[in-house]
Amino acid sequence: MYNETAATEYFHKVQGLPYGFHNFIYGWIDTPTANFPRVLPDALVPVAFSIIEHFDRNLTDTFFTAGLNKHLDTKGLNISEVALEASSRGMNISEVFAIVEEDGWEYEG
Repeated sequence: MYNETAATEYFHKVQGLPYGFHNFIYGWIDTPTANFPRVLPDALVPVAFSIIEHFDRNLTDTFFTAGLNKHLDTKGLNISEVALEASSRGMNISEVFAIVEEDGWEYEG
């Protein structure tokens, strides 16, 4: 049964939260390798975003780094810092990509 009160309360709880941007790239990455077209090497994506980060940190945070931080349960790390944190945990960026998004994760925006 539809509960209008519960629906309204939920709406007010999530109103203003970003939707889709902070984790859009992770919806189709489900393994550390073989996620991208053959002409796009797995290692190119973090390198490309690292270059873009020097010009627009907000853009890379929105579309890339916020998700990696969420996957590692860290906050505010840039791409190089994410790579260092992943390495300290015995992981690489591709493995961090492949961590499954959890229901209920909320991104700041």
